[in-house]
Amino acid sequence: MIKIKLNDKEFSAETGETILQVAERNGLHIPTLCHDKELNPFGSCWVCAVEVKGRRGFVTACGTNVTDGMEVFTETDDVKSARKMALELLLSDHYADCEAPCRVACPDNVDIQTYLSHIANGNYREAIKVIKETLPMPLSIGRVCPAFCEEECRRTIVDEPIAIRQLKRYAADFDLTDDWSYIPSKKEKKNKKIAIIGGGPSGLTCGFYLTNNGYDADVYEAAPKAGGWLRYGIPEYRLPNVILDKEIKLMCKNGMKIFTKKKVGKNITLQELHKNYDAIYLAIGAQKAVPLRLKDFDTEKIKTLFLGVDFLKNHTLGKKQRIGKRVAVVGGGNTAIDCARTAKRLGAKVTLVYRRTRKEMPAEAYEVDAAEHEGIKFLFLTNPVAIFTEDGRNLNVKLEKMKLGEPDESGRRRPQPTGEFFEETFTSIIPAISQSPDIDFLLEDKNKMDEQEFPLTRWSTAVADEETMFCGMDKVFAGGDFRRGPATAIEAIADGRLAAESIDRYLSGKSILSLEKLFDSKKEKKLKEVDPKEYEDYKKILRYKMPELDAKKRSSNFEEVETGFKEKNARSEAERCLECGCQVNTTCDLRKYATEYSSEKKTNIRLMIHIHSYLEMPTNVSNAVVV
Repeated sequence: MIKIKLNDKEFSAETGETILQVAERNGLHIPTLCHDKELNPFGSCWVCAVEVKGRRGFVTACGTNVTDGMEVFTETDDVKSARKMALELLLSDHYADCEAPCRVACPDNVDIQTYLSHIANGNYREAIKVIKETLPMPLSIGRVCPAFCEEECRRTIVDEPIAIRQLKRYAADFDLTDDWSYIPSKKEKKNKKIAIIGGGPSGLTCGFYLTNNGYDADVYEAAPKAGGWLRYGIPEYRLPNVILDKEIKLMCKNGMKIFTKKKVGKNITLQELHKNYDAIYLAIGAQKAVPLRLKDFDTEKIKTLFLGVDFLKNHTLGKKQRIGKRVAVVGGGNTAIDCARTAKRLGAKVTLVYRRTRKEMPAEAYEVDAAEHEGIKFLFLTNPVAIFTEDGRNLNVKLEKMKLGEPDESGRRRPQPTGEFFEETFTSIIPAISQSPDIDFLLEDKNKMDEQEFPLTRWSTAVADEETMFCGMDKVFAGGDFRRGPATAIEAIADGRLAAESIDRYLSGKSILSLEKLFDSKKEKKLKEVDPKEYEDYKKILRYKMPELDAKKRSSNFEEVETGFKEKNARSEAERCLECGCQVNTTCDLRKYATEYSSEKKTNIRLMIHIHSYLEMPTNVSNAVVV
């Protein structure tokens, strides 16, 4: 037996043992990847680098035998730097995706690859469990999501992207009609209360995860029913209210309470909530319409102008709106398309006026296609500049032809006036330009907390940390459209989930900062950068098209347009998945150590030369010891 020191502590060892063996036998962890033959390009991974007193540079713990009196240091700053560089050397030749590109592209980080695998194998219950780990509203999102995930689907290189959104809907529809509807288990009661202002997707999501975690969550909603923009902004031909109602009912199974017709500032004050609750999440959305700004425009005289979000909300509430037979909708986003398709179903001939081209429209392409199939007319590169009327109902709209100039801050080419004008006559006009949060209640003294001014931007959105949703005020968090401005339901849901996690850490006495981000290796950052030659051997299998109601028949009613997949079609579509993400990414030591040492993936040859020099590694590694 001999004696050695590890980090100034003395241990007994046997002659012939390596530093790594002695350390492991005594419960001292030294990282190593040498046991994985796939990660052995240089004979030794050098991730187990340590310092030995009296020796130059570093040695490998797995390949260095102990000697009597040896003093070893395993956690110095220099050792950690050496390991980081060794990891980056390994990663420089690591051409793989830790996470599936579709999951990375999803704002809510839904584990798409796993639930598609379950659907392909007929395990629909397991699929919905995976989905609801991060997304509690698959019935709704499976119908209305813009599917950011599909934009990065590698299957696109072969033929067409997987129908990810529709497959999510299939699993959710199955769960709803099954005798067994999945309800997550509820943790032990924590006896702490959270007030959530706003019953839209962000607020409901926050309440869902908090109640699952043992908290009491009360949602205060100003409207007659919860759902927010999903109910009052998305027409029933896309998302039927009966489906939304069933989804919200499922979300409340673990105790989330929803109080409707409770407007903060009117029925209850923010001061009261701050006093009576342990935390507050503000998810008030962005349902205040931005008005149309024209020089020649008599708002008092014109009786048939309806702001987009108000038009959709009033329709949902059953309020009659006399739009007449010829309707102009101004705008190019999803709200404008929804207004146009709704007006069409109410019997009008609809023209959508947009100042850019179809290519620049922020609305989803499939929604634009659907509107066109239903008979909606488009006037592109056109902008209203004046509205005149004699009777307040027949509107003469002066329109200017536009041209595209250089790209603006959004990346789209900026519309520029040409000086060419023409006129059209309409019975009503629906501007659907943008929305903003209604923050009037925050400006009232009765809603100020401890005399603090609520942090707001010049766009009337909340100043809140994007990773924690924390506002910088005592126990107050904010997210969704109130933080982002008008965005998508899936983005609002992502904020709600992060808020729930942050509130849990806050109420548990922990730092509200997010957990460390796992290292994520990527073949390429974007789909367009991937070499198509890598996918030449895959057989082309075209995407299964979602069945829909006939365009002519559906344009006169509000029945749901998409009718859903049959089981055989859903399974076949899910089988098209290429499974791009690593199957063992949760147990991979390389990923674990890359995360621990904050390593980066680099491909520069100078990095390899620098690492060889820094570690004093031999360029000929034939004598390296590999365990």
